[in-house]
This record gives sequence, structure tokens and C-alpha cells, in this order.
Amino acid sequence: MIEKLRQKILDFINSDKDTPILAGFSVGLYLLLFYYSKNFALANSLVQLSLFAAFYIIIPVTVLFFGYKVLPLVKLGEYRRNYLFVGMLGILFYFIFDLIVLQFTEKGTLLLIIIAAWFISKKYKKYYKLFIILFIFLSFFNLVPILGIVFSKADKQWQKQPDNIEMAVFKKRPNIYYIQPDGYTNPVNFRDSIYNFDNTAFWNYLDKEGFKVYDNQRSNYYSTLLSNSSMFSMKHHYSAADVEKYRAREIIVGDNAVLRTLKNNNYKTHLISEKPYLIMNRPDLGYDYCNISYSEIPVIKDGWAVNYDVFESLKNNTQNISDGGNFFFIEKFTPGHIGVYERSIAEEQAIQEEKDKYLSGVNEANIWLEKVITYLEEKDPGAIIIIGADHGGFAGFAYSLQSNYKTTNKYKVNSMFGALLAIKWNDAEADAYDKELKTNVNIFRVLFSYLSQDKSYLENLQEDKSYVRLKEPQGLYLYINDKGEQVFEKIEK
Repeated sequence: MIEKLRQKILDFINSDKDTPILAGFSVGLYLLLFYYSKNFALANSLVQLSLFAAFYIIIPVTVLFFGYKVLPLVKLGEYRRNYLFVGMLGILFYFIFDLIVLQFTEKGTLLLIIIAAWFISKKYKKYYKLFIILFIFLSFFNLVPILGIVFSKADKQWQKQPDNIEMAVFKKRPNIYYIQPDGYTNPVNFRDSIYNFDNTAFWNYLDKEGFKVYDNQRSNYYSTLLSNSSMFSMKHHYSAADVEKYRAREIIVGDNAVLRTLKNNNYKTHLISEKPYLIMNRPDLGYDYCNISYSEIPVIKDGWAVNYDVFESLKNNTQNISDGGNFFFIEKFTPGHIGVYERSIAEEQAIQEEKDKYLSGVNEANIWLEKVITYLEEKDPGAIIIIGADHGGFAGFAYSLQSNYKTTNKYKVNSMFGALLAIKWNDAEADAYDKELKTNVNIFRVLFSYLSQDKSYLENLQEDKSYVRLKEPQGLYLYINDKGEQVFEKIEK
């Protein structure tokens, strides 16, 4: 069996018949499956799949087939196999570099690859068919994890509430503005040895404006998607595989416990975001309004470079808001956390530079937040305004993905999870409801308990635990327990 397969492969490679269409298809198939194996959560809609298939397969097929047919017309027919050899490698690396944003150094690398491929092709041009076999073979390795995701069953059991909070009837009906400044850490972290940053002026401003700042608030998960999917579900998901790999966005902006509770109380819901990060894969929106239309989101690119003016969108959307109650989720990607990937500089230098950049972002966020708060207080003085970050800023790490490896440094752990929470309740009665508010998973349960004036909902607060999935040692680990103590315990989920 193996010998027969080997002989068929050799016959294919040694055949005089060229296969430019198959050459283009093999490259395109590999690129398509490579992209989806790494980015399934960003492009799992049918429209994206259709356009990605066209982009990654039709372009290579067209380029290689057209060039193959044109070369004889310009008396260069003898170089057709060289063209296929070089073209396959050139297209492959161009698209791979394009996925990681093509920069000058990568353009230079691509040029070197093409030049090297040209010289190699002079002697080994017939072996372009070996690339065809290799790409098809490697495609199956990328297909396996994709099929695992596609045929995996979404677990929705964890989203079920332990009580009837989704049917809570609000006795207080203010407009609610939830402002999320990405990665804005809590006051305790600003005072520690890593951040060592004087943010007193902003804390004083919030105090003057009537905000209650929760000094040691933290997130339950270390990423935007994991933290928000838990928060909007008012439940722990423990980094469930389907949530972590592809379903977080559907939960955050789609059908979730928070939006259902608000809609049961006839609230209009508004999603305003600076970037299309939460809707890149075009999930079914559970919000009545979104400032970003799906038609505006790039299909091939991830849309991360696209920016929208959140403040202007907020102003435009609050001109004619209804009197029946409104909820706004406002996503601002400032200050953001430190850089994601490792840089080719000394670790201590990277730590300092990333921290400095982050703190500059904090100053920028403070200015923006004051502008938004001033506007909302004038426009909607009776509203509840929540400033709640999704996670910490990761200062102290050289890059944020470094947190995928075990650390016992308490300041770094706090830097991952410590998240700003400040709420303008406009009501002293709220003090009777938020005494146990410590982590993000319970923010909306506390809010809905207050609005419905029903303390029984506080009996089912989720545990104030913080989790992280590590690459080394591999697995899901508890980093901070319900008492706020730092631990290191593997969770079997």
C-alpha cells in the first residue's frame, strides 16, 4: 500500500504534464486552512468563509495559471516550471507575511526568498510538484483542529442562572452607561512597586463627581473575551473550550443573561465601540443598536486598524434616546495593555518601555473619560455610570503573552487581573447592595439586585476567583481564590 502510494507520487513528480491549477489550489487550500486553524473565532461566519475561500484559492490559481499560459507568448516558455516553483513559494510567504502585517523587514525577507527560489529552481524546477503534495499533506494537519471546533457541541449549561434574576422587575429605571477602558488597572496596582504611578488627580476627580471607586477590584479572567463573556453571563465559564476558541463574541454581543434581563425590563440596548474587535466574526447582535455596521468591517483583514470616534457616536446616539430605559456598552481601547508579542530587545528594557507606554495610555484615557463623564452628567444627570475595565494592564511583563507561563510574582499576578471599577450610583441606597462586589463576574448581578430592590439575588453571587490558562505548565489554573489570596491550583475542567 505504502509502496504503491510512493510510486504514484514519484510518477506525478516525474510526469511531463504540468499542473498550474493544482499548484495554485494546493497553495490556496493550505493558506485557507492555516488561517482558520489559527483564527477561527475571527472569521466563522458563512460570508467570511466564502470570501476567504475566494481570496486564498482563486488568487493563487489565477496568478499561476495566467503566468503559465502567458510565458510562451513572450517566448519564455522554457521558464514555465521555474515560474511555478518560484510562484508557489512567493505566494505562500506573501500571504503568510500579510497575515502578520507586511513590514519593510518582511518585504526584504520575501524578496530574498524569491531570489533564492529562482536560483534553486534552475536545477530543481520539476520539484514544484513536490510542493503540491506537501501543501495538501500539511492542509490535513490544519483541518483537524478546525473540524474539532466545527463538530464540538457548545456547552450552554454554565450560562443558566441559579435563580430567576433574568426575570427581575426593576423598581428603579435609570439609564445605564457601562464604559470599558480596556486594560485600565485598579488603584491598588497603581500604588505598587511595578506601576508606581500617581493617579491621585483622576481619583480625586471621580470622587468629586460622585463615583465610588472599588479600590481592589479585579477580573476573573485575563483576556477581554474571556472576562466579558463571563461578566455578561453573570457566571463563570472556567475557560470552557468553546468559549475560549470561538464562542466568546457571540456571548458578549449576542444573546446573554445581561441583555435578556435588560430587555425583559424594556430597556433599549446600545453597543458603541472604538474598534470592531467584538464583532469581527459578524455574530448575531443582541443589541438594538451598534455604531459599526457589518458592511464597514474588512473581511480579509481583521479590522484592528479601523477606528471609530466613540465620543461622537455616543453624542449622536443620545440625542433622541427613549424614556423607557437605555443601556449603553461603550468599549474604548485605551489605555490598553502592554504589547502582546515578545520584542527583540533585552527583557528589562522591554518591561520598562512597555510600562511607560501603558502609563502614557492611562493619561490619555483619563482625559477621554473626563470628557465623556462631563457630557453624560450634563445630558443625563440621573444615569448610573459604570467605568469597568476588562482586566489589568500587564505592566511588569515584557509582553502580555508572557503571562501564559507560570509566575509566582504577586505584583505580576495583580497586574494581570486588577481592573478599574468606579460607579456613579446617584443613590446612597446602593451601599446596601455592593458590599460584596469584588470581581467582574458579579457586577451586573449586584446592579440588577439594586435596580429590582431585591437582595435575594445577592445570595447567588459567583465565587470571586481568577483563572488563567497556561502553556507552561499546561492547563487551567486558579491564581486568586475567593478570599483574594494568591494560590496556584490546577483546575480539572
